[in-house]
Amino acid sequence: MADQGRYSMSVGNMGQQELDLLECLVRIDRGQALDPRADDMLVRLVDAGLVDSADGVLALTLAGIERCQSLMHRMAGDMEAAKVLAARGIAIASEA
Repeated sequence: MADQGRYSMSVGNMGQQELDLLECLVRIDRGQALDPRADDMLVRLVDAGLVDSADGVLALTLAGIERCQSLMHRMAGDMEAAKVLAARGIAIASEA
């Protein structure tokens, strides 16, 4: 029964939550201010070990750098997939 779920994930573009995560990680990496709505996410990022907040200064940990790079690669892959679909004449729905 447990095998029914294997290989059943959907394949699609990054969702809004992943984009929000990437935005936070990039802003932290660049030393930019976060959107005030990201306060709860920042707590989760620190708790997850992706961000260090020593002395009130935010910095990505090695794990945070890896996650940020992974999300950037995912975004690049999504953009390349969209080009392939466009070349095939297939329009993809954009999330609003």
